[in-house]
Amino acid sequence: MTRTARHAGCGEHLALDQLHRRTFLRVGGLSLLGLSLPQLYAAQQARASDYLGEREPARARSCILLFLSGGPSHYETFDPKPDAPSENRTIFGTVQTRTPGVLLCEHLHDLARLQDKFALVRSMTHRFNGHFGAHRYALSGHVAPGNPDQPARADDKPGLVGLAARHLRGQNMPSVVMAPWIATDQGSGASGGMGGGTLGRQFDPVRVEVDNQSLQPGRSPIFRLPELALRPELTISRFDGRRSLLSTIESQQIGLAQSAQMREMDDHYQHAYELLTSSNIRQGFDIEQEPYALRNRYGQDAFGQSCLLARRLVERGARFVQVNFSRYVSQPGYGWDTHDRGRETLQTQLLPKLNAGVASLIDDLHQRGLLDETLVVAMGEFGRTPRVKPDGGRDHWNQSYSILLAGGGIHGGLVYGRTTRDGAEVAVDPVEPREIICTILTLLGIPTFQVDPQGRAAPLFEGVEPVRRLFA
Repeated sequence: MTRTARHAGCGEHLALDQLHRRTFLRVGGLSLLGLSLPQLYAAQQARASDYLGEREPARARSCILLFLSGGPSHYETFDPKPDAPSENRTIFGTVQTRTPGVLLCEHLHDLARLQDKFALVRSMTHRFNGHFGAHRYALSGHVAPGNPDQPARADDKPGLVGLAARHLRGQNMPSVVMAPWIATDQGSGASGGMGGGTLGRQFDPVRVEVDNQSLQPGRSPIFRLPELALRPELTISRFDGRRSLLSTIESQQIGLAQSAQMREMDDHYQHAYELLTSSNIRQGFDIEQEPYALRNRYGQDAFGQSCLLARRLVERGARFVQVNFSRYVSQPGYGWDTHDRGRETLQTQLLPKLNAGVASLIDDLHQRGLLDETLVVAMGEFGRTPRVKPDGGRDHWNQSYSILLAGGGIHGGLVYGRTTRDGAEVAVDPVEPREIICTILTLLGIPTFQVDPQGRAAPLFEGVEPVRRLFA
């Protein structure tokens, strides 16, 4: 992995820095009402109206992006290579899927039964072999100037969440949500592609946080919504009282009330108030309303419960939910950066969580009639090396890896692309992350071009098209 002295990566095992907590949407302090949400609604009115040209009709109403941060091994997930030399093939057994000849890792047995509902792309490839660089490129399609392995920068292009926030409007629900943490390498800053980037912080996702103290075996994690919360001393009833007080004061500001700008801002405050007091939102984020058996099927861990939360949110009007499997790439029990102890970590932690969370999400959406309109994408930033270590660990490998897509117009049962016999290289139909970004945007009806201040349209990525075989 490429490193600089200032931003060390996963191999250094540095002390975890505390991520900067974004306060853009936090209630309190910025006005007498205690709201900073109005800017969100002001931004929503400037979404797709400044984009010109024809768009393809959307096939998906919403998207759930499961970002498997750290680099999952394709050998131990979606491309096991049981006939490869022993130093390359999966360290586990395999399981037959519903598609003849298509095998998955034996620990993904629930997913194998659903393979007719999802597609695999086994020919992903790009040129970035460090977490920060690959995170940014997988989620935004762009590269940081200079050293690519840098944490998020002010001049980063928007990630998928930022583009979704610009173009998609939620229905009585925040349009874009991220849970249960923001992904990074080892704590030296958030990864690029986790927000609105140069579009502005108003296009960052609404964040759901998990209480780290609740991450105990056999205990259901507890989620927090700091950005849609009232200050501890401010109840809904007191919030109503403050709103009435503000209305009284504002009624005396006759001069300001004549301002068109102030009238417009009044509308944004009204929207923000409705968001904060909405029973739809409070219920949507309350996963304890789900039956215990269903919660248990998703997995009583941060990833599984975040998958369940994502389903609840899109069911109630959210348009794009990104679930980051891990916060730190080598976070115990979550990070996919399995350089060491790969056999133990994969078998006891990562694969059971992946199998339960993704399989339950796809099946749950299908049972509720939501899969056709909800695109589900499970992907990491790269794969792992062909040669496996004695303990089952593998190092970074960007030359070939696999991802999963389901619903939202995706052809179930399809396997796109192929790697060589040892899994080291792409043999047929290479797919680059920018193509997947364009595929996701196209399925959501989001334009894959941008317009400059002079009104000139240009593609997001020159010469890049969606992978149409996945849905056409």
